[in-house]
Amino acid sequence: MPVRSSPLTPAYVHSVLKSALEHAVREEENPRNVARNVRTGTPRPRRFEPLTADEARKFLTAASGHRLQPLFELALHTGLRKGELLGLRWEDLDLVGGLASIRRTLQRTNSGGLTALPTKTKSSERRIALPTPCLRSLEQHRNRQRKERDPTEPRSKEPR
Repeated sequence: MPVRSSPLTPAYVHSVLKSALEHAVREEENPRNVARNVRTGTPRPRRFEPLTADEARKFLTAASGHRLQPLFELALHTGLRKGELLGLRWEDLDLVGGLASIRRTLQRTNSGGLTALPTKTKSSERRIALPTPCLRSLEQHRNRQRKERDPTEPRSKEPR
C-alpha cells in the first residue's frame, strides 16, 4: 500500500535538498546548486465545504442520543474551532445566562498527549451566546455526568 504524504512534502523535500546543495557549493564540492532552478508550486489549501442546512439537520438527527450530541450541536450552532470546543469546561459555561467563555484550546502534544493552552491571541478569548437547543443539551449532559460521577467524590466538585 503506498504511503500518502502531505501536499507540502514536495516543497519541504526541495527545501532540504536545496539547502544541502547550497552547502556543497560553499564547501566547493559542487560547482553550482541545480535545485535553485527548480520551482515548486505552492499547494492550494483544500477548499472548505460547510454543511448545508439540510445536511446539518440530518447530522444532528443521526447524532441524537449520542453521548457527544451537545458537542456536535455546539460545533454546528456556534462555529467554534475543534480545539476551542474541546477546551471548554463547565466553569466556562453560564447555562442560566446563555453564554460560553472561550479561554483555552485543547491541543495534541508532540508525544501524542493532550494539553490545554490559552487561546492563540487575546482576540480569540471571547464570550459567545449559546443557542437554546445547545443550552438544553448541555444541561441534560451535565445532569447525566453528575449521575455518573463517582459517589465517593465530594458533591461540591463540578464535572469538568
